[in-house]
Amino acid sequence: MTLQTKIHDGVVAVLNLTSVLLAVLVHPLWWLLAAAVGLIMLSSLVTGFCPVHWTVGKLFPPKAV
Repeated sequence: MTLQTKIHDGVVAVLNLTSVLLAVLVHPLWWLLAAAVGLIMLSSLVTGFCPVHWTVGKLFPPKAV
């Protein structure tokens, strides 16, 4: 597993957990953030494009060997 994949998984996990906590503790409309993250994950499965993975790739380019 590459560093980019680990960062990607961490960002998505934090977004999901944060939205669930905010929905429970603050306001139910925060469930929309969890739904949006889920839709983006499903669309990236079909299209092959994930905005989080693209951003991580720009911020942390792979090292040349």
